[in-house]
Amino acid sequence: MKGAVAMIKGLRVFVILTFAMAGCAAASGRISGRVLDAHSGAALPGANVQIMGSVYGAICDGQGYFTIPGVPAGPHRLRATYIGYQPEIYSIHMENDKKSSIQIRLKSTVIQMHQVVVTGSRQPETLASAAGSISVMDRTSIRQRNLLRTEEALQLVPGVALVGENINIRGGSGYNRLGGSRMLVLLDEVPILTSDLGEANWNIVPITEIERMEVLKGAASSLYGSGALSGVVNMITKAPTPAWSLTFRQASGIYDEPSVPEWKWSDKLRYYHRTDAGLSRSFGPVGLRLAASRHQSTGDRENGRVERWYVSGKAAWQLPNDAMLTFFSTYSWEDREIFLQWLEQNRALNVPSTDRGDSYTLSGFVGYAVYQQVFSPKLSGKARLSYNQQLVGVPFNITSAFTPAIGASGEWQFTWRPSERHSISMGLDYKRDAVESEYYGKRVANGISPYFQEIWTVSQLLHLNAGVRWDTYQLVGDSLEMQVSPKIGFSYQPWYGTVLHGSFGRGFRAATVVERFITAGSKDFKAVPNPKLQPERSILVDVGVRQSVSNWAYGEVTWFFNRYKNLIEPTLLASQLKAQFINYPEARISGLEVEGRLRFWRDRLNLQATATWMDPRQTDTDEILLYRPRFIASLSPSLQWNGFSAGADYRTMSRIEKVAVYPLDERVPTRIWDVRCGYRFGKIDVQMVVRNALNYNYTVSERVLGEIRNFMFSVSGDF
Repeated sequence: MKGAVAMIKGLRVFVILTFAMAGCAAASGRISGRVLDAHSGAALPGANVQIMGSVYGAICDGQGYFTIPGVPAGPHRLRATYIGYQPEIYSIHMENDKKSSIQIRLKSTVIQMHQVVVTGSRQPETLASAAGSISVMDRTSIRQRNLLRTEEALQLVPGVALVGENINIRGGSGYNRLGGSRMLVLLDEVPILTSDLGEANWNIVPITEIERMEVLKGAASSLYGSGALSGVVNMITKAPTPAWSLTFRQASGIYDEPSVPEWKWSDKLRYYHRTDAGLSRSFGPVGLRLAASRHQSTGDRENGRVERWYVSGKAAWQLPNDAMLTFFSTYSWEDREIFLQWLEQNRALNVPSTDRGDSYTLSGFVGYAVYQQVFSPKLSGKARLSYNQQLVGVPFNITSAFTPAIGASGEWQFTWRPSERHSISMGLDYKRDAVESEYYGKRVANGISPYFQEIWTVSQLLHLNAGVRWDTYQLVGDSLEMQVSPKIGFSYQPWYGTVLHGSFGRGFRAATVVERFITAGSKDFKAVPNPKLQPERSILVDVGVRQSVSNWAYGEVTWFFNRYKNLIEPTLLASQLKAQFINYPEARISGLEVEGRLRFWRDRLNLQATATWMDPRQTDTDEILLYRPRFIASLSPSLQWNGFSAGADYRTMSRIEKVAVYPLDERVPTRIWDVRCGYRFGKIDVQMVVRNALNYNYTVSERVLGEIRNFMFSVSGDF
């Protein structure tokens, strides 16, 4: 409570200091409306509506409604875009102090280049004009698959793999339960990596509250700073709706028998349940959204029990004079048992007797307040304060020795469009971390980083993108770490349906407190501190082509090269009883990423396929990097026929060639089929899902078996 009060007081001061010298434009007219599917008339939540040549715009809520306040009098052109649909441009004339309403209908298409994203340049842009490699997982794709956890959605994104509990973008992270992430995770553009381990807590927000997930691949530190070494995942949450809106989901599943008879360890039924509910409504200028979820599972193995609770809320207040104030908070609590490794290969679902019953409790709170102000059609600004308190735990029974890691941050940003050809964003980020544990002491760190970004529309066919950020980060009483991170890119359309794109940038990540100072373990195994760890730095180059064929086919091919210096990796010391994080002088990862989408039979039959080939190596020895696959791919056919739907997802990952702890253990490729079918009765969806349908056996990390086959039935609705 004290943290929330301090955040609100700080926001008030921050807004006054940020915008005191800026003049506010007087409100003029207001444009409101709804974006619908041209064929079915269904609402298109998350559609983007922009007044061309200005900073005015809006995102549709869950019912497809949008409002753009403060629009100056005169003629305007509205551009509406939505993933999987052709963009439409509407002309409208506004008069002073008048309201205008419009209904926009979009036609479906397989072409992805019209989708509007915000992560690539911290301002709205279409995929066609984006210089970097960006993928989007929207709410429709998430809902169709009835996913229970956020990280599951990312496994179908090109270039993204799940190794253990670590999300990898183009092989950037490998597997590391104590090391920091090389991928920055944002919640509505707010950084939420933990302040101690530098890890992502994927359970911080219910997946049913996510509008879409944008994945930016490459060295994005020029925009987002330390942590965005190999890319960024931005989870964008749902907005409040104008009218009453109720969403719910009830899902229940049971685990099958293991395919190897010797692995059967219990005669009891193993099961899981998931309940999600959300309620939204606007009261005049204030929109509210509340959500709660509970996930309970016995697990498919010994020490597999888990129970999670989530509560989140969002309030959006439309202020006079073209201003918006948004508050968001989410709290998660989790109690789970620990499965570190199997007892033996013939008893792969059992744990050693010394681990039996081990468990720990985790919790997390993220809150932010954002003030947005449109000063004129050419200038807008925002100020943001956020508070991030999380206890994510470590894979040992020592979590009680940790206190919640606290991260507080602030940001102001201006977006200026001096002409239709130029769009400039500039701002300042501040971050403060405070952590404490008997295993690394009490540590406080501060960082402040100015940044600048410009998109130059040279012509309708050529867009140039350039930016720079100066990062500074210092632990109190320690040396200052800094880097200037530039990034340049382009997108060029030589002819209709073809877009060439490329980018070059530098990345930066400061070593986490745990990586530098952790001292923990037992008489059998210990982690040794390394206070002299240097920050990681990277250089990335990628070049690609996006190609569409009419409205039925889309493809993208991208070549990438990533060079890392001072790569931080856990390493077993000569005694084999101790481990320490050390800097590898240099590593390189190069590869090719391919994505294709096909649409047939009036959009009833769809096919999506992705594949990524990588060569991750340590430069001085030419050895393969730890825990990196060379190949990942997915195949997703789907069918829609009136109310009936069916689909499947096939995921494959090549055998991990190099591991640290048990190199002599047998390792196999990952080959998983998930299948589903369902029917929609009005506003109610009923679905059956079979995960790991072939009951394929594989390991997600060393001596940890992947989830065995399970059957799930769910009922969901949106009213």
